[in-house]
Amino acid sequence: MILGILTVVCFGALLGLLSVSRFRWRAEIVRLKAVGALPDISWKELFDLNRHGDPFNLKELVTTPSPYLVIQNPFVSGEDIAAGERIFQSNCTLCHGSKGVGGSLGPALKQRQMEKGSSDWAIFKTISQGIAGTSMPPSSLPLDDRWRIVAYVKMLAEGTEAHSASTLTSPIANLGSVSYEDILAAGQDTQRWLTYSGSYDGHRFSPNDQINKANASSLRLLWMRQYTTSEPVIETSPLIVDGFMFITVPPNRVEALDARTGAPIWGYDRPLPPHMSLCCGYVNRGLAVLGNLLFLGTLDAHLVALDIRTGRVVWDVEVADYREGYSITSAPLALKNMVVTGVAGGEFGIRGFVDARDAATGKQIWRFDTIPRQGEPGADTWEADALKTGGGPTWLTGTFDPELKLLYWPVGNPSPNYNGYTRKGDNLYTNSVVALDADHGNLRWHFQFTPHDTHDWDATEILILFDKAVSGQHERLLAQANRNAFYYVLDRENGLFRMAHPFAKQTWAKEIDSHGRPVMNPAALPTPEGSTVYPSVGGASNWPSPSYSPITGLMYVPVREWGGIFFSKTVEHHPGDLFLGGSSQIFTNPPTEAVVRALDASTGELRWEYRNTTFNVGGLLSTKGGVVFGSAAQAFFALDATTGRELWRIETGGAIGAAPVSYSIGGRQFVTIAAGHDLLTFGLQVPFK
Repeated sequence: MILGILTVVCFGALLGLLSVSRFRWRAEIVRLKAVGALPDISWKELFDLNRHGDPFNLKELVTTPSPYLVIQNPFVSGEDIAAGERIFQSNCTLCHGSKGVGGSLGPALKQRQMEKGSSDWAIFKTISQGIAGTSMPPSSLPLDDRWRIVAYVKMLAEGTEAHSASTLTSPIANLGSVSYEDILAAGQDTQRWLTYSGSYDGHRFSPNDQINKANASSLRLLWMRQYTTSEPVIETSPLIVDGFMFITVPPNRVEALDARTGAPIWGYDRPLPPHMSLCCGYVNRGLAVLGNLLFLGTLDAHLVALDIRTGRVVWDVEVADYREGYSITSAPLALKNMVVTGVAGGEFGIRGFVDARDAATGKQIWRFDTIPRQGEPGADTWEADALKTGGGPTWLTGTFDPELKLLYWPVGNPSPNYNGYTRKGDNLYTNSVVALDADHGNLRWHFQFTPHDTHDWDATEILILFDKAVSGQHERLLAQANRNAFYYVLDRENGLFRMAHPFAKQTWAKEIDSHGRPVMNPAALPTPEGSTVYPSVGGASNWPSPSYSPITGLMYVPVREWGGIFFSKTVEHHPGDLFLGGSSQIFTNPPTEAVVRALDASTGELRWEYRNTTFNVGGLLSTKGGVVFGSAAQAFFALDATTGRELWRIETGGAIGAAPVSYSIGGRQFVTIAAGHDLLTFGLQVPFK
């Protein structure tokens, strides 16, 4: 009887403890460890770290059971790093040399990718356990001291000693926060670049005018930073906040730099799983900023918030399961109190969505599915089974109208890419723009550019918002130079079609009707034998950014004139495997050509073009100085925004796909572009104020 009562009391107490969240997640971690799901952290290590509360971010092991991805070093203050340096000098210099420069028994640690991993947990484990078969012994130092060494070693590895990660002495320690109001006014800000396209309207226009048509020929290289990466190009579009630059580098690195000199301040590396389903390499195109946080989308489909002053992880949430083919490759969009991201993976039969998270916590606020579920609006444009693997990726950054409170997000291809026989119908909301209520994620309207796409013509190109006065009426418009070779203008209040005009060679549509629907050329459909079509799979345009100048009223578009052969075949879907339903080839006779075209923003009529017999063209930037900056192959150039005349050109030595950004510090205008493995910044020879 007594034993039974005690059992009930103990069981009741246990239930009571588990009802408290701080005990619930700890119990789940114990369960995970007991079933072998946490092999990379010992029971003793769990106990030692847990004694401190949860400054190490252990709670996230529940959803991401990898200490290498989750555990964060809380000992990162200026005092901690200074203490870590003293401990390092007393215990580690015999092998690694003073300040980690290297010695006879151990390697240099400065600007080094650690062999055992560069995450906080990997370095801590190396210090704690040593490396068998080397002169690196296990450490008997107190737990807190080992973590202080981790902070100091990471500073050495990131090459930031000259600037110090100290929150007491580094100039970045005084960096102010970026408010939503700051981003609203970003289009008029000459000093900063606060969002992927420079402003919510997607213009990629700089109000700086120090560099102009008269002096652009005098541009010179001011600084350059070089990187080691396995990827052929860096695709980052930097953010600039009060003299500091924040960039992404493949495969999953974020750096803070002095925007005046390019000197590194801090770096953050996030380990990635060994096997991911990626269509197009280890790419990342940039960050978002809001408050004191930077936001990074990762290749394993996480969204990470970093402290802008230190690079320390504030939160890390899983947006989707990378094992099913999801990834994030482009910059999120920060607005109001949230950060919004899309996902890539249209080549793997994912179900796309746009996801909004609380900027402070990472908690989901809303999600809009680009592939409707059975019974939802749009589901009748699919065959039932095809909805399960419909595609609809949302991999490039959207735009936002704060007055209408509408978020415009471009949507990519249906899956399988080339075989439409198993997904008959228009396949909403693929190849569309969706206008979403920014607060709740509800669909307000949509427009589909390419119904039932069978050529992988993602409609993920940047959407540009501009206004026009017509007969005394103020019109709010949205434009996109689509991958299918047509330039579209829509009413952005209601999505009504205004016009479409070809801006590159196309053979797939006989015309676009009065409602914006294409009249298809049946001969353009992929076949097992192959059909020849313009444009190719890469499209007449792609992710490299266009630019709009409110001064000239012109839309500047990076264009690729190339055709291709499209093949279809039957394919079965397996999560994480390519789900293409065919293939494509780009043909080079006639040769491919990269062109910058200036279009009348309202009509799509050609005003001028700048031609290059190269394979590719990068993103564009227009400025108040009447200059358009762009690239083709490895060349970076400046053009007259009114005529297209070349004003200046330099061979960078690296292929360029990214778009430039511009900012000013101390009276000098800077222009930065990623080229190959390098980040290059140009300006005029003028004194600083």
